[in-house]
Amino acid sequence: MGKASYCALQSFLIFSFFIAGIHGNKQTQALRKFHRLKYKASSQIDRSYFKPQELVGDQIIDSNKRLKENDKINRLPGQPHVNFSQYGGYITIDKLVGRAFYYYFVESQHSHQTMPLLLWLNGGKNTFY
Repeated sequence: MGKASYCALQSFLIFSFFIAGIHGNKQTQALRKFHRLKYKASSQIDRSYFKPQELVGDQIIDSNKRLKENDKINRLPGQPHVNFSQYGGYITIDKLVGRAFYYYFVESQHSHQTMPLLLWLNGGKNTFY
């Protein structure tokens, strides 16, 4: 009896595996058909949910438009005289919740037009979306 029930269980599992595969293929085909239909101009699918929305408002962009010279750092505490320009300040990410990055920007000492630069953004936990 033990061997017969084992064979029945094994047969049931194999059979259910094939049934799940067939059902999965049907589901994939239905989703693929729906996906293709939404791009046809003659389809009756409501596309209002698929329209992109502007997430960044003009207020946030305008608040970051400051003059470069306002952020220039002439000298940091304990720093000797340097021959490069350095800048620091806050970039507003989300004005409504008060999220901002502090940035520190340093130009290269030699050939600052062609050399790489250092840009440091400092934010808190969950700052990136």
